[in-house]
Amino acid sequence: MVNRRSFLSGGALMAAAAVAPAKGAEAPKKVRKPYEGIGDAPFVVAEPCLQAPAETTMGVTWAVSGLAKGVVEVADNPEMTNARTVKSGGYGLVPIDIAALEVRLEGLKPATTYWYRTITTPFTDYKNIYDAKLGEPVVGKVHSFTTLGAAAKTHFAVMNDTHAQWKAFDLVTKKMKALKPGMIIWNGDATNTTQEKATAVQIFLDPPVEAKDYAADIPVCFESGNHDFRGSWISKKEEVMQPRHPAERTGAEWDLKWNFAVRMGDVALIGMDTGEDKPDGHPKWFGLANFEPYRKAQAAWLEKALARPDIASAKYKVVFCHIPLYAAPDHPDYPHDGVKIDPHDYAFWSRECHDLWNPILVKNGVQLVICAHKHKYRFDAPTADRPWAQIVGGGCELPKDIPERFPTVIEGMVEDGKLKITIHNLKTGVVQAEHLF
Repeated sequence: MVNRRSFLSGGALMAAAAVAPAKGAEAPKKVRKPYEGIGDAPFVVAEPCLQAPAETTMGVTWAVSGLAKGVVEVADNPEMTNARTVKSGGYGLVPIDIAALEVRLEGLKPATTYWYRTITTPFTDYKNIYDAKLGEPVVGKVHSFTTLGAAAKTHFAVMNDTHAQWKAFDLVTKKMKALKPGMIIWNGDATNTTQEKATAVQIFLDPPVEAKDYAADIPVCFESGNHDFRGSWISKKEEVMQPRHPAERTGAEWDLKWNFAVRMGDVALIGMDTGEDKPDGHPKWFGLANFEPYRKAQAAWLEKALARPDIASAKYKVVFCHIPLYAAPDHPDYPHDGVKIDPHDYAFWSRECHDLWNPILVKNGVQLVICAHKHKYRFDAPTADRPWAQIVGGGCELPKDIPERFPTVIEGMVEDGKLKITIHNLKTGVVQAEHLF
């Protein structure tokens, strides 16, 4: 018989003997924690992603493979002569990170072209601020962008419901590079369920597609879809996708980080967030949902945004949101309005958002609402009671036997004084439809 103490002691000794290095063998290397630096590991820097464009500000975010610091150089010429260097973060300590770096460019001029590049320096070792070592800086390619404003050229494009489906996303990003719009509106459901930061970094900053640099010269305005609120990590998505500049908000609007109202030539572009697709009291949310007051707060913001002189004076006003704001009473979507609590139902369109926002849209002469969510292109012509048209973008599916299911890029331009919206069918490669306003 072996008593428990002897057995445990013997077991511990045998375990120690098992992991002890053989005589003359090298001791195992210490496992380096991510925030202790990259050591001698390769260091990779992704192409930058322009984000949250405005008249005088621009966000730049890029992925890194280990602990690093980063700056952006910006100039008014492609030779980068007299470029100024902008650090990440605000006052005080400059942020460093193991996955993504963010810089906000400020003090820019409206409707002006700038050139920029990232400079990223890894920490090879970081014990503390007094005991750290830097590796060699990685200087990125020179890219360019044009700020927004009333004097800017009107040319935007919309993608939506990409859901990290890389075959479809490859088609979308290639189309964006071919069209070269001045701004991309990512109209929600970029993600599915996000449990860790690495997933978001891949989706937003380093996708496994050919045109990885699609957003290096074309800034992205992001509006959340219902899936972009799902997952234990996703509440931190601003670590990889920058929200709007804080100066665009009053104190009461501080949490409306993603709503935007910007001018691009003759068009005012307004971004709204429809939130999740079920009522806050739905049992699926475990009490975590607080979207109903969020939608009401956005209504107050929307009224003020549309009254701003730069927005009110635009010839065309276009609103973007993920979940549609309308379904005809005789349409199959109509009963699924997102109001009733039903474990088996969800919003095909948002009655709550419609009832809160529609009077403001009508009062201020909005002509078009561009939505997503249904994964199927649709056009709802304006009516006497609803003077704005609604366009719903396609999804990420590419079924050969269902012709009405296809990914879209929705392109907007002003030509001969008219706003032309072109629906690009990415499955067939042809123009599916055009709409003039």
